[in-house]
Amino acid sequence: MNIKNIIVATAILAAAGSSFAQQTEFVAPDAGFKSTLTRAQVRQELAQAYAQGDVVQRQHDGQDTQFAGSTQTREQVRKEAARAAQTRHAGDVNDLYFGA
Repeated sequence: MNIKNIIVATAILAAAGSSFAQQTEFVAPDAGFKSTLTRAQVRQELAQAYAQGDVVQRQHDGQDTQFAGSTQTREQVRKEAARAAQTRHAGDVNDLYFGA
């Protein structure tokens, strides 16, 4: 009875393992593509599209950095940070975890 259970468990594991099998060989999406233009021709067409406004040329991706304005000087900010560090209670669990 014990061997029968082991054989059944092995068969179930083998079936479950094969259900997660993946394709082993990578096939590129453009594998059968053959270009009819040279690189220079493509660049020339792209330059013409930029000149005609058909394509928007992007200089970068992402967001522009924006800095908030401040009314305090650097020295005032440093003094404020030093005052805050002195008034903080070191080792107070409530201050660290609960913001009290």
